[in-house]
Amino acid sequence: GEVHPADDIQKVRHKQYGAGVDAISQTLSLLRPDEIKRAADSLTGADKVFCMGQGGSMIMAEEAAHIFSTAGMSFFSPSDSHIQIMYTAALTRRDAILFFSYSGATREAVELLELARRRGVRTVLVTHFPKSPAAAYANVILQCGANEGPLQLGSVPARMAQLFLIDTLFTEVCRRQEGQIEQVRRDIAEALTVRHI
Repeated sequence: GEVHPADDIQKVRHKQYGAGVDAISQTLSLLRPDEIKRAADSLTGADKVFCMGQGGSMIMAEEAAHIFSTAGMSFFSPSDSHIQIMYTAALTRRDAILFFSYSGATREAVELLELARRRGVRTVLVTHFPKSPAAAYANVILQCGANEGPLQLGSVPARMAQLFLIDTLFTEVCRRQEGQIEQVRRDIAEALTVRHI
């Protein structure tokens, strides 16, 4: 339920917990296994994957790039919209884009995905609205749950829904190359141990 000024901390934390659980539950029901497989096909077969978005969605793109990089994959997250367009203009059919846009209705998302389609670049769009303007240009659409109001601007439940989706996609990609990924993750973990005090 909605948090009201009169709610005490006990009520607030229960409402926030409920919103997070609902967001993940909605995403679970909206995610189609065949679309997860198609998205995993695009990402697994790509030479490079660029994770992109704008505003709060860019935070999710950076998180996705980080998670996939822990398995030694070539995932990158340029945050500037001009740099994103520049990279997209130089990508080829061997590359892919994982784009995050809750609304799917920003000018940047539409322009970038339209350019990617013209260049034959495979695209996966993470959005709440599968019939949004940006979705018209994506090869694969992964729908996340959490109903977000116009004044929420990147709510925590919406991000939890997207994190669940990222984790599901990451697990599917890793599952396909389990032996190789395990060794790479071991090598990365070993290389990072020198950073610990």
